[in-house]
Amino acid sequence: MFENLSNAFSEMLSNIVTALDLTSPLRYIILFIDLSLVILLVYFLYKFIKKTRAEQIFKGVLLLFVIFIIAKALNLVILNFILTNFMAYGIFMIIVVFQPELRKAFEKLGRSKIVGVFDTNESILIKHSISEIVKAVEIMSLKQIGALIVIERKTKIAEVLREGVNLSAKISSELIQNIFMPRTPLHDGAIVIDGTQILAAKCILPLASEGAVPKNLGTRHRAAVGITEISDALVIVVSEETGIISLVEDGKLTRELTGDSLKELLLKKLDKTKNSNIIKGIVKK
Repeated sequence: MFENLSNAFSEMLSNIVTALDLTSPLRYIILFIDLSLVILLVYFLYKFIKKTRAEQIFKGVLLLFVIFIIAKALNLVILNFILTNFMAYGIFMIIVVFQPELRKAFEKLGRSKIVGVFDTNESILIKHSISEIVKAVEIMSLKQIGALIVIERKTKIAEVLREGVNLSAKISSELIQNIFMPRTPLHDGAIVIDGTQILAAKCILPLASEGAVPKNLGTRHRAAVGITEISDALVIVVSEETGIISLVEDGKLTRELTGDSLKELLLKKLDKTKNSNIIKGIVKK
């Protein structure tokens, strides 16, 4: 049986090599381009349908394709017949069943700019998170609600997280505002964000020395400077007394920021694409 399977796969590989016509170096280059385009198409297709009900169908079709290859290699006549007919007509059934998802995907593709199509999922999530954070900060600044938001980067601050209340929650403006609302259980201390989710709340940060911050600033600003002295984290501070928005990095305070200027700074420092044109476009929006 194993010998027959080996012979069948060898014959299949031989047929594939013959079909590819790898008779010159140019054909190898064309094959590389061909494979790259197919991989990109599969990746972007999966990216469009990810987290939709079509994702499960995509995985199922992939599994059926693998079974089809095995059935072909082992010459399983009945299974091969069923799968061949499914491959021929099943695609039309999928188009009918998932017409809304496919329409939405093509509309999204049509609206997207070239750079937007090649943007990573993580980058999109980070940009969304920044928008939610800035929205919350602007509202808390107007209401003079004190806030301390730590954005973790490469240096992990596990010791700070251990002292806080674990949340592992999706970042939203409403949730951030509720956490810092006075007299709520979690409003004391800082929240820690990893770029795509709120990891913990009510975190106690190490304080910087008194000489490290101006005397007119309080404990919240000292804590923000303190954590940035021992990590590469970014910290957003909203003053309870004045509503002034500050950003702290490497122990240095940037004060009196507006929502737009804070958003621009966060995009520049957190967006991994580091494409200034994309950043400018988002800030304008």
